[in-house]
Amino acid sequence: MPDTAAPATPLDLKIRGGWVIDGSGAPRVRADVGIVADRVVALGDLSGHAAAREIDAAGRVVAPGFIDVHGHDDLMFVEKPGLEWKTSQGITTVVVGNCGVSGAPAPRPGNTAAALALLGETPLFADMAAYLAELAERRPMINVAALVGHANLRLAAMADPRAQPSAAEQARMEELLREALDAGAVGFSTGLAYDPGGQAGEAELRGLAEIAAARGRLHTSHIRNEADQVEAAVEEVLAIGRATGCATVVSHHKCMMPANWGKSAHTLANIDRARAAGVEVALDIYPYPGSSTILIPERAETIDDIRITWSTPHPECSGRYLADIARDWGCDRSTAARRLAPAGAIYFAMDENEVQRIFQHPCCMVGSDGLPNDARPHPRLWGSFTRVLGRYVREAALMSLEAAVAKMTALPARVFGLRDRGVLRVGALADVVVFDPATVNDRATWDDPTLASVGIDAVLVNGTQVFPAAPAARPGRVLRRDLQAGAH
Repeated sequence: MPDTAAPATPLDLKIRGGWVIDGSGAPRVRADVGIVADRVVALGDLSGHAAAREIDAAGRVVAPGFIDVHGHDDLMFVEKPGLEWKTSQGITTVVVGNCGVSGAPAPRPGNTAAALALLGETPLFADMAAYLAELAERRPMINVAALVGHANLRLAAMADPRAQPSAAEQARMEELLREALDAGAVGFSTGLAYDPGGQAGEAELRGLAEIAAARGRLHTSHIRNEADQVEAAVEEVLAIGRATGCATVVSHHKCMMPANWGKSAHTLANIDRARAAGVEVALDIYPYPGSSTILIPERAETIDDIRITWSTPHPECSGRYLADIARDWGCDRSTAARRLAPAGAIYFAMDENEVQRIFQHPCCMVGSDGLPNDARPHPRLWGSFTRVLGRYVREAALMSLEAAVAKMTALPARVFGLRDRGVLRVGALADVVVFDPATVNDRATWDDPTLASVGIDAVLVNGTQVFPAAPAARPGRVLRRDLQAGAH
């Protein structure tokens, strides 16, 4: 690769001697990377360029910082702003507000939903403008883009959020969505498997999707059912996209319970048909065979292995299996689950082979779906991206390293419309990860879920290094959607 900057250009930072994987899927090339302030200004042989600081990347890969498309860190920017679970695995941007719950807007007095406990303890913000302004003032450690949650819209607009909306309540939800999008939200999310989002019908969802589509924003969905009715649930959100023109992301796609293993062949084919018909569709996964969310008593008798991650009335049960708790209490698992609630859980009901097949779909991205507010979180919080690089690429050889990096960088930048992110090229913002392809891996386990990954040497956000040591001034930014970057 030739030198792309004038020899006299002084650099703030030179990352020298590494293999550059630029995020596009193109083969790696040996090149130095030159950075001034928050931008990449030079790529190639930069031996003739002076630099205030250098990173020796010999034997390492230099790639765009990873984009976590499915985070629940909404309130962690206030509560735990170091975000070590992100930076230690190379994540430089996160999309929050997933599964229908977000940091704003706040519910009407008296309204609440169990899923809001996923986010943290900080009171929700009155509106998206206030939320994003608070994040910008605090300066996040990494970049953040926000979705507005559909559950929040229901809770803020409806007298009874578990009913069907009146015409006035539907209009109010649409108004709140417009306000959130105009404030900078990159789209809206639904959590159709949860209360109150699961009460929504076709007309309500299409009305909201039309608002998003008119502003070039997208709809991400935790679909209504990820088990026996998974095919119909995927079709439901694809139909919304077809009817409204709203770009769609199927969140953490999976087929739960042994009877449904293999159905992804059908759901992915349906996604491909929708794309061929002109619907913008993408999806994401986390690379584990266990899922995690709030404890749902209705699942207690259908899934054998359920591990408690937190419980408000019984915090001593964190980390234990529901079946063992029920045995000790002398009751059935459903009764134990109700006694533990509100609580969180990991459900072991997925097939690793199916997870890997979904991951290989060309429009599949990576989202950690990490829950940093959990007392004993799912290991995906600390290990999703390095697990892909170590176990799916190096060990299982599911795809090339270049292809995997593209799924975690350029593809999500296009889907979410994040200008100058997800690529390493001159002029791009300097979100960069340097890692050792021979050793990079996750270390977080079900029993020890907060172990940091190995093989990540350096992480930069907007030209400032955030790992292995965090800077005094956090360099992240609040990101808005760039419509020119949004096509995928």
